[in-house]
Amino acid sequence: MAAFDLDGTLLNSNHELSSENCKALQQLADNDILVVLVSGRMHRSIKPISDEIGLKNPIISYNGGMVKHAITDEVYHHTPVPAEYASMIVRDCNDQNLHLNYCLNDELYVVERNEWSELYEVRTGVPAIPIGNLQQMDDKTPTKLLIIHKAEELEQLLERFKSKYLDKLYVTQTQPEYIEFMNPNVTKGNALMALCNRFKIPLDAVVAFGDSYNDESLLKTAGYSIAMENAVTPIKDCADYITTTNDDNGVAKAIWDLIL
Repeated sequence: MAAFDLDGTLLNSNHELSSENCKALQQLADNDILVVLVSGRMHRSIKPISDEIGLKNPIISYNGGMVKHAITDEVYHHTPVPAEYASMIVRDCNDQNLHLNYCLNDELYVVERNEWSELYEVRTGVPAIPIGNLQQMDDKTPTKLLIIHKAEELEQLLERFKSKYLDKLYVTQTQPEYIEFMNPNVTKGNALMALCNRFKIPLDAVVAFGDSYNDESLLKTAGYSIAMENAVTPIKDCADYITTTNDDNGVAKAIWDLIL
């Protein structure tokens, strides 16, 4: 199995799939390697990329919160945020005037459309549904919650939310402007392990690619790990190999040099 993070890894800085990376993944699939896309994105945002490559495999979405087949829509694994904590985050964002993406049933809900919802739509292709007040979702269990905010203020916000929801939720930064909240049992690594168990693939027969903090569990779970040159330092430190940047087709180069 070969597992690939998307933004910052397989996709370039314009969040696009290069022809070189596409061809390399197709070549892996032609050699009977199970190619799995792994992302914090919603499933519906990953599926067009999977279709472009021509994959017919499960997709790990929502940072591991969901594993769903790209073609059959079979859900292999789903671990949502408990309603109690989802409601607390909604209130936190209301009180602090923070933009919140509320992901439920693979739909994206927001209080109102604004610069942050438009940024997310440009990056992922998923339009937000404005509903005026997210507190009407109080009894729901979303797959993921996502704050989008100014990058220069994110570190302070992240530490505050990590401290508040310690042991209650998995809180991580996935982009310079993103703070994501998921069930505490959710990681990309756990989802990868569940998929390996399903297909009876030993972990030492898995290679994983990543660049950001939420990829650490993915890289540590896989038998062999590859970080991008543009990766954050903790990801480079835990990787077996560092390839070139996502804007220099680092994924394709590593596939041709190390795997094929």
